[in-house]
Amino acid sequence: MSQIQDLKTLVGQLFIVGFDGVSVPTDFKKAIKQHHLGGTVYFKRNVESSAQLAELSNELQFDCRLADEPFLFISIDHEGGKVNRLGKPFTVFPGNENLGLINSPKMAFQFGAIIAKELKAVGINLNFAPVVDVNTNPDNPVMKGRMFSSDPEVCGKIGSAVCRGIQKQGVAAVAKHFPGHGDTKIDSHFELPKIERSLAKLEELELIPFRRLAKSRVEGIMTAHILNQAIDPDYPATLSEKTIEPILRRGLRYSKLIFTDDMEMKAITDHYGADQAAVLAVKAGCDVLIYRGDNGFPVGPMEAIIKAIESKKISRDQVEISVARVLNCKKTYANLERPIDVTQVNEAIGLPEHLHLAEMIMKKERLENLDSEETEL
Repeated sequence: MSQIQDLKTLVGQLFIVGFDGVSVPTDFKKAIKQHHLGGTVYFKRNVESSAQLAELSNELQFDCRLADEPFLFISIDHEGGKVNRLGKPFTVFPGNENLGLINSPKMAFQFGAIIAKELKAVGINLNFAPVVDVNTNPDNPVMKGRMFSSDPEVCGKIGSAVCRGIQKQGVAAVAKHFPGHGDTKIDSHFELPKIERSLAKLEELELIPFRRLAKSRVEGIMTAHILNQAIDPDYPATLSEKTIEPILRRGLRYSKLIFTDDMEMKAITDHYGADQAAVLAVKAGCDVLIYRGDNGFPVGPMEAIIKAIESKKISRDQVEISVARVLNCKKTYANLERPIDVTQVNEAIGLPEHLHLAEMIMKKERLENLDSEETEL
């Protein structure tokens, strides 16, 4: 159980919210304190340079947060390939399909470690990667190039190695998109994708990588905004009590953090309403809700969850367990002693050995002399 007593403070820890700009807007700074925010997420709109990004992280952690509250999750979607939020001087990696074709866990571990080393240098402590969806539909518009393979065993093996590389360097990894986004034709940013796949079929394919990542102690798993009519005809995985608790928690024996995908995607907002969706996500078993921030600070969803707890639609015990998971993860990955030394940032970014690995992955060539998966960088 969490040690936090105040209900508003508890609920604030369940939220990751983005903002616009390369410094923290005044209203967002106030909202962090007022709503006891658990974390934020960076996009390209927040990035001007490596030094600026490090200063932004320092500002968030040491100026915006109440001193007696937990450090923030500072997160990013940084997979490599087309979902690559940080350009040069950061190392720019090709998409995941190249790693799958090379099929070397040692290279995948190094890839994860380099990404995390560069993220940590600018104060990012949580990466929404790796993608472990299985490439079962070559016409998939949103996932093309982001998946390791059409073979679920390769997805699990390479995804697990990437996860270990990321976490070895002190950044929490989040595998996505449970229970599998590979067989969709619709982008959940704009519409609600629908599939019909039995649990037995999921077990034979999509769940194989997630089971492996759960065993690899990945710190987070992200849900998909996909309606699987064979499992739950009413709600997508993110909002589904028939999906998260029975399949992910009990079936895969996964005990760490469950993150929603962006709750501002039209797959959610067009069908369920922002406030109701937030309540449903928590009720279903999600620990952390992500908001890009385009619709402003999600005060309505926060207040809706508080009301649901007060009216006992959501168990307070359940929320306290979620916050305990958040705090446990932060203890390892977001427990800072001092601000980042901005003058040292580029000593960890775009190094020759990092660029060499990116080139090898681009050429789909194996690196020689990787004696150990645990090779230090």
